[in-house]
Amino acid sequence: MKKLFTKGIGLFINITAYLFPKWSTDYSFDLLCRVKRVGVSEKGQAFFDKAESVSLENGNHNTVLHRWGTGDKNILFLHGWMSNSQRWMPYVERLDLTEYTVYALDAPGHGMSKGTRLNLEIFRQGVAKAITKIGHIHTMVSHSFGGLAICYTYLENTNIPVEKFAIMGAPSGMDVIFVYFRALLSLNSKSLSNLSKKIDTILKVPAKEISMRQFFQKAKQPLLVVHEVSDKITAFEPIRRAIATKQNIETFFTEDQDHNLKGEATVARVVQFINS
Repeated sequence: MKKLFTKGIGLFINITAYLFPKWSTDYSFDLLCRVKRVGVSEKGQAFFDKAESVSLENGNHNTVLHRWGTGDKNILFLHGWMSNSQRWMPYVERLDLTEYTVYALDAPGHGMSKGTRLNLEIFRQGVAKAITKIGHIHTMVSHSFGGLAICYTYLENTNIPVEKFAIMGAPSGMDVIFVYFRALLSLNSKSLSNLSKKIDTILKVPAKEISMRQFFQKAKQPLLVVHEVSDKITAFEPIRRAIATKQNIETFFTEDQDHNLKGEATVARVVQFINS
């Protein structure tokens, strides 16, 4: 029933794309940006209660930046779509908080942040605000959509003060978002063309240029790429091909985890990269 309803929305968008193109495009873009908030568990709330949390405002959008530790080296964690900073609890527990100050950002509509909408540009703005507040960052760590946010943030400004990046389970580029949305709603070429044009008016870098391949090629900082070989959310093969275009990228490929990459071995490998 839910699938039929979703397809019905897609059919409605496809028809109105010809009759009322602006309205149809705005409506489909709004759908693309809607967030289904994932709740914070009791353990997660206790984890946040131990942090110093500040609200960062950017126009109508709100992000919450959590902080643990007092060390000289700053770490910034970025979660993915329909997630929150609770996922970084095992990392914070493993890191020496006298050596590191650890930050984790709740994107708008996620975790402790307000709102119900998120897109890549909104996420970038939140990341930029966080970097301005934090200053020099020793390591920036991301998962899933957070990896695409790092990619976009860097391509928009290659001078961000970050020493190294750990990218976990990232989509290969903006094209993946279009493929997913098209498949979900069975959108026709007219609807997709309208949506693509609108997105390019919002992003600071053309959507077709936002890819992990571009990021890997341009980034001069050390990189660790973590990915599950059988990942059903963000395909492994495009990431593998993107990595092949750049030498000296450290990799950690798993075969016994899913897209969430919450295994003990993954946590240990990322912490090792941070400490190296």
